[in-house]
Parts: sequence; structure tokens; C-alpha cells
Amino acid sequence: MKEYRAPQVEDGLETDDVTSTTKRKRSIETPELQEKDSKELKSQRPRKAAKSGKPPEAEDDEGYVDDEGEFGEGEIDEDMSEEGDKEGSEENKEDEERENGHKSQDKPQRSPNREKLEKTIERFGRGPLEGTAIEGKALSGSPDTILAMLMDAMLKSKPMSHGLTDRTLKKLVEVGYHDIQKLRNASWEERAMVLKDGGYNRYREQGSTNLGRLVEFVDEKYEGDLNNLIKKAGYDPTTTRQLIKEVHGLGDLGVELFFNNVQSVWPTIAPFVDSRSLKTAEDAGLGTDLNAIYESLGNDSVRMCKLANALSAARLDKRVGDLVAIR
Repeated sequence: MKEYRAPQVEDGLETDDVTSTTKRKRSIETPELQEKDSKELKSQRPRKAAKSGKPPEAEDDEGYVDDEGEFGEGEIDEDMSEEGDKEGSEENKEDEERENGHKSQDKPQRSPNREKLEKTIERFGRGPLEGTAIEGKALSGSPDTILAMLMDAMLKSKPMSHGLTDRTLKKLVEVGYHDIQKLRNASWEERAMVLKDGGYNRYREQGSTNLGRLVEFVDEKYEGDLNNLIKKAGYDPTTTRQLIKEVHGLGDLGVELFFNNVQSVWPTIAPFVDSRSLKTAEDAGLGTDLNAIYESLGNDSVRMCKLANALSAARLDKRVGDLVAIR
């Protein structure tokens, strides 16, 4: 009788007694592979970590589909603020316009209808900081009002409803954060809580960090007064744009929104209308020749500010048709 021999099993495999399915044995080489993977991971560039002792920072605004919109998380109202408009495909086209401050146009423009301009301002226009406790002194050009205009632009450059950002600005002014000293003395947690109380909950952490950096920017570079910025720029709009873009969390759109308002007290910025509202002006039949529009308004930078805000409000409220109907 032949001696029975068990069938040979391939090395590295074992057979399950119940199901007869084949399973691979654990190899003693596994730790070696893991060690190799670990070394590869260590060679990769590490992620940025928040400094110890400081609140974790949200990503820079420039990193969003909006610095300098972010969609798909949280609740976003339909009447979005400026960054909520999905016009990213036009950004390259708008960059050149921004550099020129929208003051010159290549193609000839028809003269604007002065009566229509005045009616547009009357129906939709608003001055800077309206609805806040300091609207009465908004045209004084004081350091606190300029700072409030800049905070307004920072808030509105996020994809939030403009009604919500207006309430948040009102809250910031209510607690005195337009005063650089009070903003400087506020802790990160206090700033975040004020933003939350104003309804800016979605961006409260990032917003608090940006406000803290804003204080550093204004204090260290301009001695606590942003009026020194335009002086440093020699009152030149292009240079002013370059300097104000250094504000962390502002971005190109934020600069435009700031210019819409600050031209009322920094007249060398006028005439100015942000790129999206300029498109609204064209759709409404007002034209895009800002020099001609400015002349029709008597070269009044305050009225130019109100017109820019009127065009923005009509667009955000989806009432451009009402502008078209004005005769």
C-alpha cells in the first residue's frame, strides 16, 4: 500500500477549514512595508499648523471659491452678497477693468440719461454705513468711519445675504469695533462672539482672525488711521488699490466694494463702480462710461457712491428690470 501524502499547499496561503476559501497568510514583511510608507509620508511636505496658544485659523479667503465663494455648506440665502454671484468665468476679463478702476472704456459710449441716473439714485441709492449708529458722520472721513467701510467690504465679500452682512456690520459698530483701540483690545473670542451675535456665524472664526490682522495692518503700517494709506499712495487710485489689497481677507472683490463707498470721502478714487454693478449699469441702459456718468452727476463723489450702491442693490435684490423701466 502506498503511503498517503497530503497535497502540498502553496507557500504564503492557508485554507479555511469551513469554507475552503483561500486566504493569504500575514507576511512578516508587513511592518517593513509600513515602515517604508512611513518614511515616504515623512518626506512629504507637512501641512501648515496653527501656532500654539492661538485660535486655529480658517483658510485664507483666497483659498475659497470666493480671500479674496464657498458653496455647498451651511445655509446660503438666495439674495447672495457680492461673492454669491457665480461670475467666476468673467474674472480674467474683469481683472483688467479693475486695474484701470473702470475709468476708461475702449469703445465709444452714448451719453448717460441724467434724469434716469437721478431716479436710479433716488429709488435704490444709499450712502456709506447707512443703518449703522455712525451713518450721520459717514462723510466725515474720520479714521473710525474709514475703518467701518473697510470692515463692511470684508463682510460683504463672503457668500452671505447682504441683509445678514448689514446686520453684522451694525453689530460691530454697536460694540465700537470701528474704533481701532476697542478692536485692538478685544480678544479673539470676543470678536468671534460679536460676529455670531450679528448673524455672521458661518464665518465667525475666520472673520475674528481677519479682524485681528486688520488691527495689526492699520496700526503697524498706517499709525491707526487708514487715511494715511491714501496719502502714502499719493492719492493715486491704482497705488491705493495695491496697498489696500494687503489687507488679509479682503481680495479683489472686497477692494471694489470698499472703493464703492470710500470714494465718497476719498474723491480721487471717483468715479468708481464695481465690475459686477458696471455690468448692471450697462443692462439698465445707463452705459459704462464712468467719466460721462460722473460728469452728469456734477462730479459729485458722494452721488457716485450712491449710484454704485444703487446698482449693487438692484442686482442683489433681482430688480434690474426695475432699473430698465426707469425713464
